[in-house]
Amino acid sequence: MRDRFQIPPDIRRARIATTAVFFVNGMALALFFSNIALLKELIALSDARLGTALGLQGLGTVIFVVIGSLVATRFGTRATMLFGAVMLALALQMVGFATQYTGFLLAILALGASNSFIDVSMNAHASLVERQWRAEIMPSFHAAYNFGGFAGASLAAQLIRASGGAYSSLTVGGIAMVAVLMLGWVMLGNLKPAAETSQGGNRAITRHILRSPAIVILGVFVALALFVENAMNGWSGVYLCDVVKADPAAAANAFAAFQLALAIGRLLGSAAIRRFGAECVVVSGGLLAGAGVLLAVTVASHWAALIGFAAIGFGLANCTPMFFTRAAAAIPPAPALGIALVNTIGYIGYICGPLALGLVSEYQGLKTAFLLILGAMLIIALGCRLVTALKSSAQIAVP
Repeated sequence: MRDRFQIPPDIRRARIATTAVFFVNGMALALFFSNIALLKELIALSDARLGTALGLQGLGTVIFVVIGSLVATRFGTRATMLFGAVMLALALQMVGFATQYTGFLLAILALGASNSFIDVSMNAHASLVERQWRAEIMPSFHAAYNFGGFAGASLAAQLIRASGGAYSSLTVGGIAMVAVLMLGWVMLGNLKPAAETSQGGNRAITRHILRSPAIVILGVFVALALFVENAMNGWSGVYLCDVVKADPAAAANAFAAFQLALAIGRLLGSAAIRRFGAECVVVSGGLLAGAGVLLAVTVASHWAALIGFAAIGFGLANCTPMFFTRAAAAIPPAPALGIALVNTIGYIGYICGPLALGLVSEYQGLKTAFLLILGAMLIIALGCRLVTALKSSAQIAVP
């Protein structure tokens, strides 16, 4: 591994700036997710209708994620992140102004579409930094995202108490998203893989797609991970409101607990992977998340639910970043495309998560619906060797 003092200053700056993008993107989305229980009440949504609306966020991402990867490949990840930030800021304001179900659906669709540009470009940018760093540091970027999520959820709770509405949170999220990218424009750097601009670049990309089963394997596992993550994002607050009977401001604590646990788990992830190996980290995480689900559904109290949600977050923490760094490495000449193709498959889980939980909750109750999360985490734990056998971005670094 390269000594940290030999890493070029521009790569160090790029890591700091990319970390800031992850943080603020997580904060902006947390300000939205923490208000879902309040938006559900204001627009008078049933569980099934809310599940449909949240599923549309994933649909918007699926539709635009490949477009976002092509834009990132053509114009660079830095420019794509800035474009996505502006569009996400506008989408958040659309959500705040929605008073009818149809307008809410369109706003959620726009939110997913705009965030897809940020999602694919910032993960691709992080994978390029990781190549230069020559260590599996992707979990640290995702940790920043979740620390941002925790900060956003904590801020949302205060804003809800102060204003009683959702619009103040969404406005703050939009302003923060644009501001940090404007400030980070110079530090991000215009990173591109060398093979991407070579004469044989397109042929190399095609060969990687056709010859490697990695895209499909990773897509399935990302689908399971995103199923769990979006289910928790969209339904943890609703669980506290409907099952535990907490007020909307307290329900924001559910999202905060989940995001904080994700952040801490990912902050420790790189060291854990080096010490225990990727397979051990995923298996133990899956079992811990399963235990968290059982605690939340069997002990219907505020604190038991928060502890259970935190256990789910800690267990899930390092799954997604490990999947993403291997997706970027699956197509070395175009990491953004690798992430986008895996995300295209993976966002099936992102879409189905809230839809499935909404439908099961409508007929069997939210406690029963949460058992779907248990099943997804157990599948990840039992099948993780298929993923850990693949190379990460750090392992394909050029000497």
